[in-house]
Amino acid sequence: MTNNASILEHQAYDTHLNYITCLSDLVKGVSIKYTGSLKKAGISDIDEKKNLISLTKKSLNDEYKIVQIDADYSYASTSWLPVKSYYLIFNILVTIEYIFKTQKGIFRLSHASCVEEFSRKLSSGEIEFSEPILNQVFDQTILNYTVRSGANLSSRTSQSDMYKMAIRKIAKYKFDDWKQKNRMDLRKPAHKTKCQQYLASFSVSIFDFPYYMRIRSNYRDFAFIDGVTTTETANYFNTFFYFTVGFVKALEGMKKDLVALRT
Repeated sequence: MTNNASILEHQAYDTHLNYITCLSDLVKGVSIKYTGSLKKAGISDIDEKKNLISLTKKSLNDEYKIVQIDADYSYASTSWLPVKSYYLIFNILVTIEYIFKTQKGIFRLSHASCVEEFSRKLSSGEIEFSEPILNQVFDQTILNYTVRSGANLSSRTSQSDMYKMAIRKIAKYKFDDWKQKNRMDLRKPAHKTKCQQYLASFSVSIFDFPYYMRIRSNYRDFAFIDGVTTTETANYFNTFFYFTVGFVKALEGMKKDLVALRT
């Protein structure tokens, strides 16, 4: 690897670390409340995903413990951490959605539909984070959000700007994923029109982050872990793990409150 390539790889690492550090800090101790009301109702299938959630938690905790013992293990762990993290969060989200709808079919909800529904709830004010920054739901304009050059690498960048840059990255992943799935070729006028139509109703929020990090963990974007030390990889793993823990605690707190309303 050339020196310039090495520098770029490390900058990619620093950028991703800054993003996940920002999110980890924001979700630490955060809570989510449902602002509406629910009538008493039967939720007999509430434990549909209980075992899977428990096993995924255990797997993540075991990985974390090993990384604390041997940082070298973090290289492999970091590669699949976004996948395990996302599936843990997803299964809690569909359980929460089941509490709202009380229909067992909710457990077959697609990943994209689940994410979109929780972004919708956030946008409408049905659910609310105790940290105001996390309540933002962005439209297509986030794709063109600009800050000063090097802000993604600076510790002086405000938390608000760093968060928007992190979501901008996720927004680009989301748009790229849609274009790939729909085989869009922007050189074709009809495809360009379809993209404009898609972007007209585009939205992205904190709920998109785990989903699209899971998807992008299989792409070149995640190669930044190749060019850094095991200590740095372990640092990224730990920070992503802390983000997952904070987000999961917030979701489980809301789930507990919703169960109380239903029962």
